[in-house]
Amino acid sequence: MANRSQSLTSLALLAAVAGLTVLGVQCAHADPLPARSTLCPACTLEREAPDTSVPHIELVSDFEHHLPTFGDGVRRFVLGQAGERYRVKIVNPTAARIEAVISVDGLDAIDGRLADLSKRGYIVPAYGETIVDGWRTSLATVATFRFSSVGESYAGRKGRDRNVGVVGVAFFREEPPPVVRRRAPIQWHDSADDAELGAARPSTSSGAPAAAQGAAGEATAAAPVPAAPKAPSAARAAQRPGLGTQFGETDDSRVVETTFVRAARSPAWMSELRYDDRAGLVARGITVDPPRNPRAAENELRDEATAFPEPHFAEPPP
Repeated sequence: MANRSQSLTSLALLAAVAGLTVLGVQCAHADPLPARSTLCPACTLEREAPDTSVPHIELVSDFEHHLPTFGDGVRRFVLGQAGERYRVKIVNPTAARIEAVISVDGLDAIDGRLADLSKRGYIVPAYGETIVDGWRTSLATVATFRFSSVGESYAGRKGRDRNVGVVGVAFFREEPPPVVRRRAPIQWHDSADDAELGAARPSTSSGAPAAAQGAAGEATAAAPVPAAPKAPSAARAAQRPGLGTQFGETDDSRVVETTFVRAARSPAWMSELRYDDRAGLVARGITVDPPRNPRAAENELRDEATAFPEPHFAEPPP
């Protein structure tokens, strides 16, 4: 019953197109993270490339092409362009469904407020994928994710641009269903024996209320949401270089609500991606454009050369 007392249960969202989806939690930070997360001590954070054997995320374009991604030996960075739309692709290579809580620029992708692990996210089916198109505005629509200036980003316009530039996801395992054990039928005796048996007969319902009470107690004792940081002014956000994520145009994205019980309070895995424009990545020393060989143009011209340049058939007159 230990897992039961630690579990969280609430309604979740189920993505109709790419998989199941549930409201969840976020745990990404804009500051450099240590080798292991303080929010998930058992989780090893990704380095330059994600471990494809565990749940992870990618940023993809309108046509689900992976956006250019680079590493600096510690973290992954996506190259974006202002005005470009992107989607968050969540991959679940495990044999059980999981809950994925998404944070974009430090804001929860479901309600647009500060991301927090006590919130719910999207359910991704076993061996499945889910594409999250934008900030959820209803069960049927989203406001698309688009790269923009920091000042025009959703976080910047809300005065919360401190964590602009990072997309993070916390993944939670699901608590397995309880094992049902059937009792052998009770053998009834005469009245005297029956009275004695009744006194010793264990109750078949005493365990359920205790378990429910324990779960409720755990939910009540959940860690308080940390105080929100001071919001910088919109003018300050407008002066910051680089990219943020805009609250874009409305698009169709239908989901339904479902139930998901977490196996533990802490996420089992974490995945995150930083993003910025070309100037920002170059300033980090990341080689965005590989050096071009001075002879490259000449080589291309030579590759297109033909031994018999004359046409094989008659051409129309000039």
